[in-house]
Amino acid sequence: MDIGKNDGYDFVTRAVLFLENAYGVHFFITPKDFDVLYRWYEKRIPFPIVKESIANVVERWKEKNKTVYSFSNFSYEVKKNFTTFLQLNVGATVDVTRDKPDTDEYGEAQHFFDHFPPGLNTLKQEFEDIFRRVKSKEEIDLAPVYRKLVELFEDDEELKIKVAVFSRSLAPELQKPEIENRYRLNYLLHKYRIPDFEMLT
Repeated sequence: MDIGKNDGYDFVTRAVLFLENAYGVHFFITPKDFDVLYRWYEKRIPFPIVKESIANVVERWKEKNKTVYSFSNFSYEVKKNFTTFLQLNVGATVDVTRDKPDTDEYGEAQHFFDHFPPGLNTLKQEFEDIFRRVKSKEEIDLAPVYRKLVELFEDDEELKIKVAVFSRSLAPELQKPEIENRYRLNYLLHKYRIPDFEMLT
């Protein structure tokens, strides 16, 4: 199974998962939806801005009894919030791909290890090695442990169902193994609250 780096697919599946997990919103993902999300990725729009924009629109539409049916429903809000973000950071050196907290940069990761999920015990040593390398400012390669994480749950019935439902929600031309793999990985990262170690480097 390929868990190679594809940040665009990663961004797309994270957005779909956020909408699902935070608001229980599901709809058929068309090529147009995919293009909208991929364009946000290409414009290097920080994911927290995407999350905030989705939250704003979902809440507004809920008050008006309107149903979100496409990621294009969020386009105006994302564009507006990203423009504001850029204006606020004019003249500052900002890496817009990151959303690193200003304080206690390792707090989330430490909390993960203090409450390590029993289901991941076989990978604990590898995650600890990665965290040690992060704190030592060494380079990290997450692909091997991510591959093992997905393999650990290859017979998990709940995950198989989730992936099948996700795949059925995609237009046929989007039903690619690499997109399913990114969804599978991001589902596990979210479920077990695994920190974004790359963000900490």
